[in-house]
Amino acid sequence: MADFPPNLSIRPLTIEDLDECVSLEARGFPEKERATKEKLSYRLTVCPELCSGLFIRDYTPQYKAINLPAVAAKQSKEEQNEDNDESKTVDSEAIPTKSSVLKETLIGHIIATKIYSNRITSESMELGSKEDPKAGHIEHSRYIGIHGLVVDPEWQGKNLGTLLMHDYIQKLSNQDLGDKVIIIAHKQLIPFYEKIGFNNLGESDCKFAGEVWYDLSIDLIPEDDD
Repeated sequence: MADFPPNLSIRPLTIEDLDECVSLEARGFPEKERATKEKLSYRLTVCPELCSGLFIRDYTPQYKAINLPAVAAKQSKEEQNEDNDESKTVDSEAIPTKSSVLKETLIGHIIATKIYSNRITSESMELGSKEDPKAGHIEHSRYIGIHGLVVDPEWQGKNLGTLLMHDYIQKLSNQDLGDKVIIIAHKQLIPFYEKIGFNNLGESDCKFAGEVWYDLSIDLIPEDDD
């Protein structure tokens, strides 16, 4: 946990994050396992509330204490240059005219839809279709199927995938968006998901990308009102 950078932010994704999601999948998944831009666009459009992004934020200089060291050092140098410029004056009472966040960089995401059954299937991973009622996002379903959990390789090994997944499950539970979260994973990742609380349901019938997968699921439990 100590490896967490101090300026992490988790928020729902939107269609405006599409290009960063495409780029992240390209860095984090083998080509045959990554979602196409068309599928990512579809999922970020029909159910953005089920898609979560982990970002590193760069803040304005007054918040440099929570920036990454390289960013803070660059800003300190820029501040010194500004201090040497006597033509500039600073109004300490001025009202900020923009957000303190200068930049967001996506380093992890979860992409999901509501699916028609309690297992990931080939149909559930496709785009929505009037011809196939089992395809794509099923708004009335209580099963949430995760199609991708990825962390940028540069940031792997720091428990960020666990952080993102725990946050995701808690928020879904609190918002009562479904009854169960389902995912398929390679055999070597089963211990990772079991540690989070997922149950291993055995080898999956889904043969996405010609690979062997395992079905895992976790129940969502809404918090009781006080």
